[in-house]
Amino acid sequence: MPRTILDVSKWQGRIDWDKVKASGKIDGVMLRVLGSKGGKPYVDQAFERNYAACTARGIPVGGYYYTCAVTQRQTEEELAALKTALRGKTFQLPLAIDVEDPRLRSLAPAKLSALVARAADRIETWNLYAMVYTYTNFADTALDMAALAAYDLWIADYRGKRPARRHGMWQYTSSGKIPGVSGPVDLSHAYKGYAAIIQRAGLTKVKGE
Repeated sequence: MPRTILDVSKWQGRIDWDKVKASGKIDGVMLRVLGSKGGKPYVDQAFERNYAACTARGIPVGGYYYTCAVTQRQTEEELAALKTALRGKTFQLPLAIDVEDPRLRSLAPAKLSALVARAADRIETWNLYAMVYTYTNFADTALDMAALAAYDLWIADYRGKRPARRHGMWQYTSSGKIPGVSGPVDLSHAYKGYAAIIQRAGLTKVKGE
C-alpha cells in the first residue's frame, strides 16, 4: 500500500497538527524549507513552526526547497541557506529539490540537470536522502531525466493516472482535504518505505551536527 504524504508551506497558514495526526489520513509531511524571492533563497516562514509541531507529535518529516538557480554560484547560495536551515534537525523522509520555476527553462536540459544533480549530490554528502521534484511537462521538456536517474523522483501529475515515468513519489492532487489544514492541499503517494530506508541507512541528520 502506498503511503500518503502531505506537503505544506507558509501558504497553508496555521495548521492544527493535532487534528492532522488524529485524522489518520497521512503518513508523513514534506515541509518547504526554502522559498525564493527575486532569485534569492529565504527560509519559509512556517518551516520552524511546522517542523517543531510534527516532530513533537511523531509525524515523519522530510523537506524540499524551491530552486531558481541557473548558475553554480546561485546553486551554492541555495545550498548554503539550506544547510543552515537544516542544522540540528532530524528527518525521516527525503530532502527534495523542487525544480519547476519557469526561469530554469533559460538553460538547456543538460545544463539544468547537471546543476540539479550537483545539488542532489551535495545533499547526499551531508548524509541525507536526496530527491528531485518536478511535474510531468517540465520533466518532458526542460530536464534530461537520464542525468538524474541516480535520484528518486517525486513527480506531480494531476490527471488521475499514475505516471509511467519511474518515480518514488507521485503528487496526485493539489486539491486534497485534510482535517486541521484550511483550504486545499497537495497530497502524494509514496511507493517506498522511506522512513525505514532512511533510518536503516542512518541518513537522518546533517553529518557532523
